[in-house]
Amino acid sequence: MLAINTAFMTANLALKTPKGEVYLKDIDAKSKHSENVLKTIDELCTQAKTNIMEVGTIAVVVGPGSFTGLRIGTAIAKALGCVNENLKFVAVSSLELMAYIVAKNKLAKGDFVCAINALSGLYFVCRFDKDGKRLSDEKMVDTEVFNKISEDRFVLVGDLKGENLKEIEITCADLLEFSLDKERQKEFVSEQNLEPVYLRLSQAEDNLKKNNKKV
Repeated sequence: MLAINTAFMTANLALKTPKGEVYLKDIDAKSKHSENVLKTIDELCTQAKTNIMEVGTIAVVVGPGSFTGLRIGTAIAKALGCVNENLKFVAVSSLELMAYIVAKNKLAKGDFVCAINALSGLYFVCRFDKDGKRLSDEKMVDTEVFNKISEDRFVLVGDLKGENLKEIEITCADLLEFSLDKERQKEFVSEQNLEPVYLRLSQAEDNLKKNNKKV
């Protein structure tokens, strides 16, 4: 299993070999994911004395999150799929991964909401029960709606500022555990369906939409 998270400033990589050995690596937020993720995967394989042909499954965080980061993660997974045609793919929701961490550590006493900063006063959110089961669709809300959420709100460390927000951190170990759980449940997707989940238009798409309305 190779697990990749490039959805945020800090990237998480995790490799579990057929022998059960685990190798974990964070890529610093100051590093360019496009230049360092593939190189770091190669380093992990070298350290583990294995290669991509011995990896059975690739799990990728598909979003929501950074537009560029999500494209990098899915593109790398698909490129590795071209090398190893027997690879299976697992699509990981960033919000469900956050909920897994909350539930595993029993941080919520009841229903809760995981939230990610979508910038410009917007937020990606999803509601879960205390065991991490999804209770709503992932969606994007504005500040007014976000501030009216009554359940505990869990955010990533340093991602959002505000009162009554509870911070959590995604670790490589969490990513691997959650990905392996989805693999055991055979929650595979095809390579064609391994696509980023944006939930919003990019700035360029938004500008184009606004310009078309003016015509």
